[in-house]
Amino acid sequence: MRHTLVLTGSLLAFAIAAPAGARGAAEVVAFPTMVKVVVDERGQPTDIEASPRLPQGLRDFVEARARDLAFEPAVIEGRPLGGVTYVVFGVCAVPAAGDQMHLAAEYRSHGPGLADGSAYPAPPRYPVEAARRGLSASMTVNYTVQPDGSASLDSVEFADSTRERNRAPFERMAREWVAGMQALPEQVDGRAITTRVSTPVTLEVANTGSRKAREMLKNMQDSRTGSAECVAAEQGQAGGQIVTAQSAFAIRDAG
Repeated sequence: MRHTLVLTGSLLAFAIAAPAGARGAAEVVAFPTMVKVVVDERGQPTDIEASPRLPQGLRDFVEARARDLAFEPAVIEGRPLGGVTYVVFGVCAVPAAGDQMHLAAEYRSHGPGLADGSAYPAPPRYPVEAARRGLSASMTVNYTVQPDGSASLDSVEFADSTRERNRAPFERMAREWVAGMQALPEQVDGRAITTRVSTPVTLEVANTGSRKAREMLKNMQDSRTGSAECVAAEQGQAGGQIVTAQSAFAIRDAG
């Protein structure tokens, strides 16, 4: 089942004001949101809880969208088991006729959640040494969320464009970043489990107001307004790109 929603009036005002940094362009509202999903032994969502930060109308819409998901259940000793996972949706509202907005919510990923309710971890702090030297880096940070909600760094995989002699400050940054995370672990059959997660991180130095800074800002805005959820809202339909952590519950159908 595919969902779109038309927003008007005060609900639209809440949608624009509530999520920090939501605006991808002057007329488009785009932001990610986390949803807690309880999955049964068939892989079907049975209990869904969207972020309380959203106004009720948006919560209802996102929760309805989450009910379209289907997972493969966790399997332990040959037995299919249910549990809890956390799904990130990208949400986008695009202007329609009059003061209306078309809204779409698209599956982005699932796995452990964050204790503060955010969809994604706060960005790591740029290493002072690297910033002073004008160093940039592109990497994938691999870490494991433990049953107690802490996270431990597994490895940092750098892109070939990041010179080996420049990697040390970024490795320290990644270790500190992961150590500071407070997660909501996935659960299988009522027990918290470990889950491996991989997060791409790109850090670039650009002076405020410079051409490079303007290009980076434009690319960020374009990536939001060109996302699957914004295209879906524009066309009044759904679609999506599947990205997952190494969850115990593999996604079978993203709706």
